[in-house]
Amino acid sequence: MSDPTLPLQAALLARLKVKLSCPVYDAVSRTATKPYVVIDSEFITNTTPITGRKREERLLYLSVWSDHKGQSEVKRINSEIAESLDEVPLALSDGATAVSVRVVRTESNREPDGVTYMGSVTLRIITQH
Repeated sequence: MSDPTLPLQAALLARLKVKLSCPVYDAVSRTATKPYVVIDSEFITNTTPITGRKREERLLYLSVWSDHKGQSEVKRINSEIAESLDEVPLALSDGATAVSVRVVRTESNREPDGVTYMGSVTLRIITQH
């Protein structure tokens, strides 16, 4: 079976696009208006047992960008992401499985420009293929 990285990303984008109150991007144009969510980075650790199917633990980071006054919009969108993904089954193509999807951390802060707020959500995803 093939690497589940791209099917996982497609499944995440599809789910978030229908569940969130703002756009979700893999790549953002400079003209995009806030708020929006971006799929940022992913770190993969091989956790395959000695025998059996290949298993990987992934830490995937989502960023939330807002120019709303205060952190309320970022915090609301962080909550929407958590509600949409935490412990929710995620179907993948190519015979791969997202065994577990869990929100392990959310964060919000004001950017140095004093106007923009950034939120982040860290997902721990275990895939098997």
